[in-house]
Amino acid sequence: MAPTTRSKAAQMTATQSDSFAQSASDFNLSGSSSSTTPTPSPHARFSRDVAAEDNSFFSPLEEIVPPVYTIDLSLPPTQRYVQVAQDYTFVIGDLTELIDELLEEAGLPNKISHFLAKCVLRKLYSKEQTEELRGIGKVTGVPMYLLIAYNVLLDLLMGCTSGGVLVKEPRSKQGKMLHFRTLDWAMPRLRKAVVQFEFKNGPHGNIIARSVNYVGFVGTFTGVRKGLSVSLNYRPYHNDDHSKQANFKFYGHLLMVLLGWRPTICAHLRDSILPTEKELKRRTDEIKKRRKDGIKIKFEETYEYTHATLADIAQNMPKVPTTAAYLTFCDGSQTLILEKDRVTAKALLSSHFLAVTNHDTSYEPISSDPASFNSSTSAQKERAAHAKTHRIGMDELIDESMSRKGCLTAAWAERLRRLKREEGEAQEGYVEFEELKTWLLEYPVVNEQTNYAVVLDPRLGEVAWCRMWEEGDIRGDSNDEDYGAEGSGRNENFSDGVSGNGVWGWVRGMWS
Repeated sequence: MAPTTRSKAAQMTATQSDSFAQSASDFNLSGSSSSTTPTPSPHARFSRDVAAEDNSFFSPLEEIVPPVYTIDLSLPPTQRYVQVAQDYTFVIGDLTELIDELLEEAGLPNKISHFLAKCVLRKLYSKEQTEELRGIGKVTGVPMYLLIAYNVLLDLLMGCTSGGVLVKEPRSKQGKMLHFRTLDWAMPRLRKAVVQFEFKNGPHGNIIARSVNYVGFVGTFTGVRKGLSVSLNYRPYHNDDHSKQANFKFYGHLLMVLLGWRPTICAHLRDSILPTEKELKRRTDEIKKRRKDGIKIKFEETYEYTHATLADIAQNMPKVPTTAAYLTFCDGSQTLILEKDRVTAKALLSSHFLAVTNHDTSYEPISSDPASFNSSTSAQKERAAHAKTHRIGMDELIDESMSRKGCLTAAWAERLRRLKREEGEAQEGYVEFEELKTWLLEYPVVNEQTNYAVVLDPRLGEVAWCRMWEEGDIRGDSNDEDYGAEGSGRNENFSDGVSGNGVWGWVRGMWS
């Protein structure tokens, strides 16, 4: 059997079921098989979503669902991604040009940077993940140092929207929280690399977890297993970043990640949904022993791997050394968001609605009115401090981030008002699944830089809905006055804010 096989993307109708976020300390946290088939085009077209047709900023193209590959974790790491790498050889081969573009944007000398990268970027912290990259490099011919750079730098330069919302269908008494997520990247090359992965341990094993990812990237940006879904959002600053001591510790950690002495934050997220290499080996040894003793066993059919609960994550994850990021976790009942710093985190938790983009909640006014997002004096002071530290580009990033979150918050507030009008007395807020999809298809939640949008179902451990966009599929609506000045809407320099001069301006500021 081939190391990786493509299976048909599972389409499901979720039957799922608001209030404001609170500190996690205020809550009581309790704890298919596939076969090798001829490879279709990685960008097979599917029927277009009806909701998309109602949005004038979408170009008249059909909906694209990322292809699905099955990854067999019982194989040696070097063999797991062979089929994927063969199908995407030319896409992964573009990594050289991608890195060159990033170096040019950063104003760094190309030849010297490549030479230094060859000398220091030799491995990831995880031996297992390093071997997976070796296998990809062997198939594609891409140098190992470029694959390492891709895996340790990719999470530094993306805009995202994540969150959870209680979803319930009409006439249904029970609902569940679903995890929504969009990922923005201003590098068009990466659009061609979006895929879905299904992971299993053994040719007859059940699906352990699923993820939406970029080919050649072995960490996890967006993933789900039964009982937990995860996503990562970029955070453009860290706590106390005007302190030399804090900066030394923070950038010292980043240096250790680059050198492979510490795991990336995406490696930590991977470990939260996939069994570790030790767990896989322990299970394989257990099966071999039973078979040697004459005990018949179906390979991995019913085995359940042990994973951390939401309560475990809330308690332990803040202390884990990582880069600054926004981490979203959902177990189907509650959604936890961590505003993660190096070894601390601010926790937010809700069983109804919670969202995060690319700015701290301290940037927002105390009022829950989305229209007042940019009017708080304390929030403006917070922004000014970070903008001064990071120089060019910070305002554009924050304005765009607050616009996306404000759009979702306004949609949720309108949903609550509508429920009150229709059903009378105040009650728990919820949204229907199809309406959630329309939220994710609203501008600027999706925008010119959006690569994909996805809804995860942690109760079932499945991808409830997913679609991707090619370059030019989404265009801004310049006539919509709701997305005008004063930090509301898509800034005309947004492309500079994510991967151009804006973001690299403040990157240079952070390191200087």
